[in-house]
Amino acid sequence: MPEKATKKKAPAKKAAPKKAAPKPKAAPKPKAAPKAKAPSKAKLAAELKEKGISIPEDATVADLQHRLKHYKPGMGYMVRIHRNAGKRYADHPLSLLTAPRKALYWLPASEMTDKILATKRVVIVGRVAKPTPKMVVIDVPSDYEERFGNGGNK
Repeated sequence: MPEKATKKKAPAKKAAPKKAAPKPKAAPKPKAAPKAKAPSKAKLAAELKEKGISIPEDATVADLQHRLKHYKPGMGYMVRIHRNAGKRYADHPLSLLTAPRKALYWLPASEMTDKILATKRVVIVGRVAKPTPKMVVIDVPSDYEERFGNGGNK
């Protein structure tokens, strides 16, 4: 009888040793949203300078933010009152001009000034970058939007 050819079987592979099941990792803690940094005085001053708005020497960060929000580029206005405000303008920025009638006021270039000039109850004497000591300075009030709003529409 013919001999059977026997096939050699490959040696059985040894099973790799079992590793311990990995421990479940704790869920990563959600990172807190980064806090918005308050703008620095130098950054605000640079923005004001870029827009052409004057910067006071002793200004605080709040003052600079106020100027950046309300002022427009350019020089301020020297004005005199032509006609008194009266009751008709009680809720209008014109009511801020309370000095004697002959007084010379300085108003910064702003939306408030535009509203005052639009009444035609003031006379524009000229435009200057900084007020002189004899002028009555009328700055945009910090509560301007609450007091005078958007043309009275609240």
